[in-house]
Amino acid sequence: MRFAAITALLLLAPAAGASAQPRVPDTAMWGVGGDIGIFVPHEGALNSALDLQGLAEYYFTPRVSLRTALGWTSPSFEGREDDGLRVTRLTMDVQYNWEYGKIHPFVGGGFGVYFLRLIENGEGAGDTQSDGGIVFGGGIEYFTSRTLTVKGEGRYHIANDDVVPDGTGFSLTIGTKKYF
Repeated sequence: MRFAAITALLLLAPAAGASAQPRVPDTAMWGVGGDIGIFVPHEGALNSALDLQGLAEYYFTPRVSLRTALGWTSPSFEGREDDGLRVTRLTMDVQYNWEYGKIHPFVGGGFGVYFLRLIENGEGAGDTQSDGGIVFGGGIEYFTSRTLTVKGEGRYHIANDDVVPDGTGFSLTIGTKKYF
């Protein structure tokens, strides 16, 4: 009898310890990460380009967070590889996620400042124009460990300026995020 009680206790102890771990994400947690992917411009005269982004996210609740991201892309003009548009963006948006075990789908939207600069012969030409814009999208995070995820997402950026070509387009990225 004593042996059965000790065995049951040893078998149940790891499960009790696992359930005592705090949820991720949780209130007042931070997430930081990076993404790489492709930017597909809305403007027909621009080619698709590499898209890079770094992000920091603060969780007000386990489901709602505020994300700040710094992104960069530089699509070239069709037929003119040394000429194009450099887009640097600083965005802030609210994210909402759902929890399905290791998979967390999410959606979000917000606003940003988009810095647009024409590129001629591989060099910046003229002044950088800043423009307000909006961003929205969604994706999926997959938890590879308790605090590390691999994620994929699609985001639509609307940044339109009358002085330079349109900075509007769709980003499709993969990346990783670490929770603290």
